[in-house]
Amino acid sequence: MTDKLRKLEELSAAELDAVARIWRREGRTLHTSFGGTSMLPTIAPGQPVIVHCGIEPTVGDVAVFRLNDQVGVHRVVARSATWLLTWGDANPLPDEPVSPSCVIGAIRGLPPAPWSLRRALLLRALVTAATPIEVLTRRVLFARQVSSAWSQGPLIFCARALRAVFRRLSARYRPAKARTDRAADKADSSSGNPRYP
Repeated sequence: MTDKLRKLEELSAAELDAVARIWRREGRTLHTSFGGTSMLPTIAPGQPVIVHCGIEPTVGDVAVFRLNDQVGVHRVVARSATWLLTWGDANPLPDEPVSPSCVIGAIRGLPPAPWSLRRALLLRALVTAATPIEVLTRRVLFARQVSSAWSQGPLIFCARALRAVFRRLSARYRPAKARTDRAADKADSSSGNPRYP
């Protein structure tokens, strides 16, 4: 991790946005490195990379973006006019989608991500071109919940899935509660109990 990156990590989200706006406007090129392992084997921790600020990353490029108060470096796997979906090459699931305004730049010239049938199927299930960012965020969070339940074992997974199905079904088929005015019911009933007049 370089000193410049360490200083970037100390900035707040607003400060990082201001710095990124200047870098994008000037089209800066940053020579830096990152410390995470989420982009293995493409980018090793500490490997020097060149970030081209102001370039819109396309699908397949590695984007450098702001995610809350952190700098993220992941591959763009899908995009629309309002969001980018990124996924670390070594991560089992994609990140929550980010707005294009959060993108600092792109790292070009890296080898493509290793192909995976699991990734391709999951991406196809999560994303369509017209998916709003809110829906995509919910889908990604749901995929994380499913993955978390599965990692605890098949029995826990099945129990949670059944509970979720029963909750949905019971909410769908629960009879609607009638609204009554208790004072009026009390006055009309001889016993004082509106259920048993």
